[in-house]
Amino acid sequence: KRQVYDLVDVIEGRCRLRQAIVKDRRLPELGLLPAAQTRDKSAVTAAQMRALCDELRQEADFILLDSPAGIGGGFHNALAPADQVIIITTPDVSAVRDADRAIGFVEANEKGPARLIINRIKSDMVRRGEMLTIEDVLELLAIDLLGVIPEDENVVVSTNRGAPIALDRKAPAGQAFRNIARRLNGEDVPFMALKSSQGFFDRLARLVR
Repeated sequence: KRQVYDLVDVIEGRCRLRQAIVKDRRLPELGLLPAAQTRDKSAVTAAQMRALCDELRQEADFILLDSPAGIGGGFHNALAPADQVIIITTPDVSAVRDADRAIGFVEANEKGPARLIINRIKSDMVRRGEMLTIEDVLELLAIDLLGVIPEDENVVVSTNRGAPIALDRKAPAGQAFRNIARRLNGEDVPFMALKSSQGFFDRLARLVR
């Protein structure tokens, strides 16, 4: 199904919710409600997002709201109707600092505790002490870990093919996403572990020099 309408069209009454949802041919139970690309971000309010999600809850088991980076209007709108908050960061110092600010905002709005996904972790860089480890990031952010996604060139391939990486049974990143989905569903699934011999403060000092 081609995109014809978007979220703002639904909110402003130009179409019904079902008309705007784009269905996936491979996964008929998966639908996407596109954000508006041409409208100002202030076109949608937090109250409107809550009302929209209340309507979606009648039809969906899970509603995933993809927030833009930073603590702006899009972040406020995504946070307003949220029952759970997932913070996604890469394991570099600047991204972790941004994640820490987002976590503080979530807690200030009493939407926590947030859970964490660490994205694009590179085991070879971790072993050389050139990237923060999983343990480092957890020590800095102090929230529960939901998942770890390794750097995987299969993500680029799947994106170019228009196929979700989670459907690739051979891709490490695909397995990581499936593990996260199972944890969200209440299952106890082991994490992908990475090891490093260097101490946390040694690695941090080397990264920020």
